[in-house]
Amino acid sequence: MWNKLKWHIQRFMIGRNGRDELELAVFYASFILYILGVWLRFSLLEIIAWMGLLYSLFRILSKNVYKRREENRRFLQKVQFLKLRLSMRKTHKIYCCKGCKRKIRVPRGKGKIEITCPMCGKKMIRRT
Repeated sequence: MWNKLKWHIQRFMIGRNGRDELELAVFYASFILYILGVWLRFSLLEIIAWMGLLYSLFRILSKNVYKRREENRRFLQKVQFLKLRLSMRKTHKIYCCKGCKRKIRVPRGKGKIEITCPMCGKKMIRRT
């Protein structure tokens, strides 16, 4: 009986997106929001949590696999970028150029240095 049910579920999921990292992140965030909403007795958090759970289910059952994979790829790129920024924060400092708004990464612990923007050539003196 269980094998037959498992076979039917597998057959149903053919051509669908299934579980991925973005779906898991949305599911866990929704679960935490739901627990907080119940604990704090704040119904708006519960409603947002249910919407997140429904979106998670939508992602699992979606047949537009290409679009869901593209969304997941962009999510993973953002997560990887955040991990990289967190790992660099101890060794580098990031300044924003006042001329072109480009972010410039300089090593920490060099004292007062002159930084030249590679895009617009504007110079600034900053402490690292």
